[in-house]
Amino acid sequence: MATDVKLPELGEGVTEGELVKWLVKPGDSVKADQPIAEVLTDKATVEVPSPVAGVVKDVKFKAGDVVKVGSTMITLEAGAGATASAPAAKAAPAAQASTQSSSAAAAAAPPAPGAGKVQDVKLPELGEGVTEGELVKWLVKPGDSVKADQAIAEVLTDKATVEVPTPVAGVVKDVKFKTGDVVKVGSTMITLEGAGGATAAAAQPPAGAQREIPASAHANFAASSAPAQASTSTSSAPAGASAGIFPPVADSKVLATPATRRLAREMGVDINTLGGSGLAGRVTREDVMSAKGGAPAASQAGASAKAGGMTIPKPSYQGPAGAAEERVPLIGIRKKIAENMQRSKHVIPHFTIMDEAKVDAMVALREGLKEHAEKQGTKITYLPIVIKALIATIREFPMFNASIDDAAGEVVYKKYFNIGFAADTPNGLVVPVIKNADQKSILEISKEILDLSKRARDGKLKPDEMKGATITVTNIGSIGGTYATPVINHPEVAILGMYKIDEKPVIKNGQLAAIKVMNYTMTADHRLIDGAVAARFLAAFIARIENPGKLLVELV
Repeated sequence: MATDVKLPELGEGVTEGELVKWLVKPGDSVKADQPIAEVLTDKATVEVPSPVAGVVKDVKFKAGDVVKVGSTMITLEAGAGATASAPAAKAAPAAQASTQSSSAAAAAAPPAPGAGKVQDVKLPELGEGVTEGELVKWLVKPGDSVKADQAIAEVLTDKATVEVPTPVAGVVKDVKFKTGDVVKVGSTMITLEGAGGATAAAAQPPAGAQREIPASAHANFAASSAPAQASTSTSSAPAGASAGIFPPVADSKVLATPATRRLAREMGVDINTLGGSGLAGRVTREDVMSAKGGAPAASQAGASAKAGGMTIPKPSYQGPAGAAEERVPLIGIRKKIAENMQRSKHVIPHFTIMDEAKVDAMVALREGLKEHAEKQGTKITYLPIVIKALIATIREFPMFNASIDDAAGEVVYKKYFNIGFAADTPNGLVVPVIKNADQKSILEISKEILDLSKRARDGKLKPDEMKGATITVTNIGSIGGTYATPVINHPEVAILGMYKIDEKPVIKNGQLAAIKVMNYTMTADHRLIDGAVAARFLAAFIARIENPGKLLVELV
């Protein structure tokens, strides 16, 4: 028998993850709890284990795909060592062995709840080369009884809105997506209780076989690809789903709803020339109106995509003909960094204040603490001292520990201090977070920084350990550099940069002397923080850095 291994829950509020790497391939034998893939959620890469043993029959996604929680990742064939905990993947015997007449009877009325098994109804193949569709509308809800072949949802592909039928009868237990979600082919859409009565017509085609689009598909298929029966009315087709109401669109190459396509035809706009600003690049009514109104229509080279609820430009690149180039997929942490940085620069008007601090006293303080820290099994860097100075200064300037809720039109002032710090890892930049740093000593913060930094480099951070920062510190000075203009980690409103320590010649009491200096920058969100306020903040912060004795007195 075969068992589907699905993407499990990955944390509170996490609904999907990006497949970074497969750890198995078809034909491999796997043990229970053996990792099968690496999946990226937020900024953490986690390993997904198989709950049962078996032999990998096939894998359902490729590296870079976004996988919804609950979607089937691999299929296992039963093999030696399969555990008793393996979920039963039995087919309903009655449905399997039924004749055409008995299956018709089963389709006539759904079985009573609990009369059969629980079965997942998945999004079937929708056409050659189609890997996903947008959920336009649910036609059922939890508690509804459905018959075999009954339409359960409308899904939009790149060429048509099609109705998705259930192959079996039963009672809807739950639905897995909400309207507007992009659903991958093979993902579970609903779960049926008392499932049974599969019809021969609803049987899934064998692997590699070409599947005809259901006759209930709306008639706005491309004329060159729609099967002849797509325009034929069937008992399951909705009223109005005829070619007379949704005329065919020849050679359509973009995602759009039938209403948007009709609007484009009526306005004389070639919809194929538009870059969609909607979900999954879908062309919206506003895109058509903008193009007709004289606004430059986005070409395919300047298409847009949604990132965190915001439309982010995605221009194409084409190098010189014949030039030596290599292309690799932009996936994993690097992709997340790119999206987060684009979003932050798109939303936040950045500005940066720079200044220099005399740090002889801070250097002496650290030297004096080294021996004590070693006895406690850790070491002291400058970062914990800087974090404590930052917290003390934020108490004086609370707008630096805030966020802007654009949707609500509110400023959120945070009464807690979760300090993020940028960590350079082999996979890219991540930001571990020290929770409630105001309640921890310099020594405790030092231990936590060392632990989080090591696990960040090893890719072992938990998702929760990179969430909830109220402000971030980036320590570029540990690598080098005099100044920089860091990008704010949205939805925070500020980021502090600290740089390398240098010696600087000065005249003291008429004599030439050398002092130690460190540069700092404060990059802030100009929507909330004015330049003068940022300058005062940085001056107050530097005063604490230059006089760590005063800082120690302020610590609570």
